[in-house]
Amino acid sequence: MPDIRRGFAAATLLTALIMTSTACGGSDSEPVEIRDTATTGTETSTSPTAPADEDLGKVFPGTDGGSGGGTTLSVPRAQLDEPARGTMEFANDQQVPLTVQPLRATTDSGELSIVGDGCTGVTLQPQETCSVQVSHTAQEAGTWTGTVTAPTAEGPVFSVTLTGEAVEAAPETTSEPPSPEPDETPETPDGTGTPETPDGTLTPTPEPELT
Repeated sequence: MPDIRRGFAAATLLTALIMTSTACGGSDSEPVEIRDTATTGTETSTSPTAPADEDLGKVFPGTDGGSGGGTTLSVPRAQLDEPARGTMEFANDQQVPLTVQPLRATTDSGELSIVGDGCTGVTLQPQETCSVQVSHTAQEAGTWTGTVTAPTAEGPVFSVTLTGEAVEAAPETTSEPPSPEPDETPETPDGTGTPETPDGTLTPTPEPELT
């Protein structure tokens, strides 16, 4: 009798444990979707920029009232009505400071202007430099020549001859689609033609009988 009670109690306990475990476990939860919010790729939006100005070179001062030693610099080629720009440096290779006076630009064709002046009023110590940016716009195709001069308070003069070339813009080419060819309709015989007799075929004529 004790064994039966003991077995019944064990079965009851096991059933209670199973029911408790089921109640605590609950229903399976749905998996949570995890989204990757990191940005993929390295794409950047950049707007086209204008090409940098050409580095024309250095200009050294000439003697008192001189012409700068005949320095000649070439400006990049450009199309008509488009600016050709370049930047040059005035370099003081003298043994004394030089104070640059207002610049002057002249040309034999088109328009030559100083668009960036980092030298006027500047005192250049020996071996120091300053920058000048020039721009030329041509209305006619061909070569042109210009001059930029800058005297100094001490006497020496910065002077440079600029040369360049203007070209006409390339004509725009437009491709037109080819015109469709007319449909060829085969000729239909009208059925009223008379067959031609071959050339060179003669029909014999019977001669009359003699009586």
